[in-house]
Amino acid sequence: MPGPDGGRVWHRGDRYDGPRGGMWAVQDWRQYRGLSAPPPGYYWVQYGNQFLLTAVATGIISSVIAGTYAAGPGGY
Repeated sequence: MPGPDGGRVWHRGDRYDGPRGGMWAVQDWRQYRGLSAPPPGYYWVQYGNQFLLTAVATGIISSVIAGTYAAGPGGY
């Protein structure tokens, strides 16, 4: 089912097989409200208005944060 941005709605346990670098990888998770430091072996990927905490080795999504697209001081 499409999400609010017209893309896929991801869920915990889904496998993310999309692009992992460049503009999709979150380089500074601190600038986004709701994101925390990824544990070792994980990284954040931005997919539209969703952030996916994804395992490096398997691509399995551990967490999905939606609606936190705004960046900058305070994340507003």
